[in-house]
Amino acid sequence: MGTRLGKYIPRQVRLFSAGIGKTSLIYPSAFLIAVGISIVELGIIFYIREIFGATPSQVGYFTALWALWYIIGCLLVRPLFSEALPRHLFMSATFLMSIFILLITFSKSFWQAYAGYSLYAVAMSFFWPPIMGWLSRDTEGAQLGKRMSYFNISWSIGLIIGPLIAGVLSARSPELPLYAGSLLFFATGLLIVAGSALLPMIRADRGTDSPQRSQKLKMDESTFFRFPGWVGMFTTFVIIGVVISIFPVFARDELMLRKEVIGVLMQSRTFIATFVFILLGHTVFWHFRIVPMVMGQVGLAIVVFAMNFTTSPPVLAVLISLLGAFRSLSYSNSLFHGVSGSGNRAGRMAIHEALLAAGLIFGSALGGELYQRYSMTAVYGFCAAVVISGAFVQLALHLILRNGQDQ
Repeated sequence: MGTRLGKYIPRQVRLFSAGIGKTSLIYPSAFLIAVGISIVELGIIFYIREIFGATPSQVGYFTALWALWYIIGCLLVRPLFSEALPRHLFMSATFLMSIFILLITFSKSFWQAYAGYSLYAVAMSFFWPPIMGWLSRDTEGAQLGKRMSYFNISWSIGLIIGPLIAGVLSARSPELPLYAGSLLFFATGLLIVAGSALLPMIRADRGTDSPQRSQKLKMDESTFFRFPGWVGMFTTFVIIGVVISIFPVFARDELMLRKEVIGVLMQSRTFIATFVFILLGHTVFWHFRIVPMVMGQVGLAIVVFAMNFTTSPPVLAVLISLLGAFRSLSYSNSLFHGVSGSGNRAGRMAIHEALLAAGLIFGSALGGELYQRYSMTAVYGFCAAVVISGAFVQLALHLILRNGQDQ
């Protein structure tokens, strides 16, 4: 198709597009999808609360079950299509995500909405692991760190914009965030189709991320630092699960905050995070070192514990921003050390995303139960205990694995 279209495109445009590679498609797609996801992520909480009268524990389980289906998609469903080109996978994902989110607005019951949200989660598993595997292919060291940093910045900026839009739209109608998210997913799909058809370098990229191909291309030279990195990823996203699913309910019901204000608070978790991603992308001090990993967990525990002592929206915005900063560190450690030296990049990204989702499951489900049965103070205490435990596990893994490697 791209060859047939080429004769209708001016020569100057064809020459310019010939030098455009996959990052020109990946970064904008990651940005648009992140905007759509963050709009839906907050909007769906308000939607099921207002349309179906969901309780805090139901809200928590709704998010947790979505994350469970995302794990199933990453580990069981998506690998069945490992021979497909990455761009074809996330092209399909965007259109399916658009359809399933739109179907939720036609739901007549809570369980119908849950079914649509579960299918949306499976569809999403066809986007993130392939796009990250494709981006990181054939790069290592500082170049890998920099490329992943630009990718993280792209989706982080999307997370800055999305919650604010969700808050404003939800204040007008609970369906509007779902419509907006569906439209953005569809637009991203059109962008991927256009890029795949019109950009020669992308059309010429025929590499897949199947395990067989990865083994032929490169011996595995993975680092053991991926294991403590994955622990930090899981524990950090336990906190994020609470922030994205339970905190909006708490802020609405007990702090009596308007939806627009809650949107700003959700938005704030990505401000400092974006700068941290920039810093990490241009430095190597955190590569293959356990101390930054552990200190990130300790800092996260301190911040989430401090949330016990304030109800002020500006102070909460600062604390949630700091949560976002430590999330960036944990995310980068898992992402970088997970793919470094690996031949099967998409497979490692699936593990990365599955652990992220597992943390969301644990945080959303248990956080919702604790909040409904006890209080938000109990939820914050639970979160702090989880990340401190994670720090000890990271240290233990580092000592065991380093000694095993030295022998």
